[in-house]
Amino acid sequence: MKQTFIPLGTGLSDLFEFEQLMKYNHERVHCLLFLHTTLEAEPKTSCILIMHPAQDKFQAMYSIFECIKYPYHGQSKKYDMLKNWAHQYNIDIVEHEIKSKQHFYEDELYYQYLTGVLRLQRIIPPMY
Repeated sequence: MKQTFIPLGTGLSDLFEFEQLMKYNHERVHCLLFLHTTLEAEPKTSCILIMHPAQDKFQAMYSIFECIKYPYHGQSKKYDMLKNWAHQYNIDIVEHEIKSKQHFYEDELYYQYLTGVLRLQRIIPPMY
């Protein structure tokens, strides 16, 4: 199975793209995942919309990396918007703490790290 991160931008319009993905594909969505980089001087939150595998061949993971203010040190409107949309469409929310993307030399290494973490936590299925 191919599991691929599909990065979106970091702007407000990309959050509304997330809303449209939830609205029109909520039956295909496995979960909304918030990844917090709490060990950094300025913690940030990433969000990933993990879809169910399409015919057991491909699993898309739409992602916005480190553009949301860490929600537990004050209010984060972006975080609240995403949570409200997930509740509206009955999408499960999962949260984890991870390393920041800046610790990896290439994006591909970061994606491999995330894939390993998500498999160990049984959020995404193993390769087969």
